[in-house]
Amino acid sequence: MNAQALRSEDDNKAFSGEGHLSDYAYTRLLDMMLAGELRPGAALQERRLAQMLEISRTPVREALFRLEAEELIIRRPERQLVVADIGLETYVRLLDLRRILEVEVAGRATGLVTHQRCAEVEAAIDNLLKSNMVTAAQHWAVDDMVHHTIAEAAGNPVLAQSILDLRRRTHIFNTKRISHRLVPGAEEHRQLIRATTGTDPELSRRLMGEHLDHVRDAIVDYLLGIRR
Repeated sequence: MNAQALRSEDDNKAFSGEGHLSDYAYTRLLDMMLAGELRPGAALQERRLAQMLEISRTPVREALFRLEAEELIIRRPERQLVVADIGLETYVRLLDLRRILEVEVAGRATGLVTHQRCAEVEAAIDNLLKSNMVTAAQHWAVDDMVHHTIAEAAGNPVLAQSILDLRRRTHIFNTKRISHRLVPGAEEHRQLIRATTGTDPELSRRLMGEHLDHVRDAIVDYLLGIRR
């Protein structure tokens, strides 16, 4: 299937420019953290990382800013950056909290998502599935469109922001790492967004819960596999 022909920035070895190098540094460092090669508490020195990756310090610095914003690395009081705990237990807890919040939000949003907005979201899903080469950014944009539409429709900006923050901390598991979830995830999104235009909040809650359970299972399988 065309939609399963996936590509992330680091799959293309012809990097050019600081932007691509920053993506490369981000992906490499993230892979090392997920694989346990950079363990929780390990100090991250910009110069040493640049030498290891054989690139300049500027894209490494940009990658570190991005990882810090996503709380995947943390800054100690003495300003030193270290790897945060991104182990299996941490992600299960994050996803459990997402499930609690997003299931409730789906119920509250039911009947408040317009048919016009639903059609826009479905068109974005269709375009994603038709693409020959889906990048992580394209996949995340559609994923974000679905979940943000539902969170906004529920009418509580604080709750919507909390969900956005949690999603940022789990979005590292994109099409590169759990590629088999692209097509089934898209179909789950389609059913979910349609449900929120209807009149059955329990259906919306159930569909959101099932969707997030599938995401959790894929992430657990990935983390268990990469650390074997």
